[in-house]
Amino acid sequence: MKIVFYNRLNRLWLENIEKLRTEFSEVDFVTDKERIDNEIEESDAIVGGEIVVERIRNAGNLKIIFVPYAGVNALPLDYLKKHDIRISNVHGNARYVAERCIAMALSFYGKIIEYHNDLKNSQWHGYYAKGTVSDSWESIQGKTCAVIGMGEIGKYIAKFLKVFDCTVIGFKKRPVVEKLNYFDEITLDLNEALEKSELIFVTLPLTEETKGFFTAEIMERMRGKFLVNVGRGEVVDEEGLYRSLKEGILKGAGIDVWYRYPKQNETVTDPSQFPIQEMPNTVLSPHLAGFTSQSARQNIQQTIENIRAYIQTGKAKFEVDPELMY
Repeated sequence: MKIVFYNRLNRLWLENIEKLRTEFSEVDFVTDKERIDNEIEESDAIVGGEIVVERIRNAGNLKIIFVPYAGVNALPLDYLKKHDIRISNVHGNARYVAERCIAMALSFYGKIIEYHNDLKNSQWHGYYAKGTVSDSWESIQGKTCAVIGMGEIGKYIAKFLKVFDCTVIGFKKRPVVEKLNYFDEITLDLNEALEKSELIFVTLPLTEETKGFFTAEIMERMRGKFLVNVGRGEVVDEEGLYRSLKEGILKGAGIDVWYRYPKQNETVTDPSQFPIQEMPNTVLSPHLAGFTSQSARQNIQQTIENIRAYIQTGKAKFEVDPELMY
């Protein structure tokens, strides 16, 4: 068996790969950059999350791709499905993405950024500015929240919201079989979840089904709601999001996932074709909710576990549903 590591490798990766080499001496673990280009076509498995179809078209032995994080939409999914190439992913960053979701909501309702910036300029608010209670912040405690997408991230969001005594409604597109903790209600009706809730947390992956899932029409009905998106940008209609923020339909939005990203060797670019970043009722984050040292370590460990399980049993610990592609 030949497993090619087509991802960036740091010290922790290399240490864990050495452990695999010791355990499975019969497996060829390819980490040498000079070998990767030559041997990827002979691989039985590849580790990586951004692989174009041209790289694997001639890999006749390829059976599985180990993605070292949750999102799989950067892979040639149609090709992999057609050729019965399986995908394994990990969810080591789920709790950290969920933490970022809660942080963005707390930041918005608590007016953390606004008051921080004002006080840097010596401008006070509230009691010591002889203001009324309207010139203060708002708690999220006791609010009703909808979690749209009840995967690993959604489960952690629900768990964290319970610290604030929130009522949590989960939305899922298909019936839930297993019992899920921390959800007060589960519905298959998106409109019901949105109508009942003030805070809306979107964790949906990007698939053919979910692209544009939150249409402009849906957002027009979300008056007074606060939307947090940590799924993928294209799950939420770009222009619809901008219009609803500009026109004050949405109370606000916390956004970690975008529509435009810097090109290679760039660090500056507008995150949308619309000036969403200029809206005062937003909390902006540069798609790093799952990018922490803790989550990186967890993702590496879970990927190694997937590889180990696959070598031993022929099945990874976490595998993507080939029909749903998540």
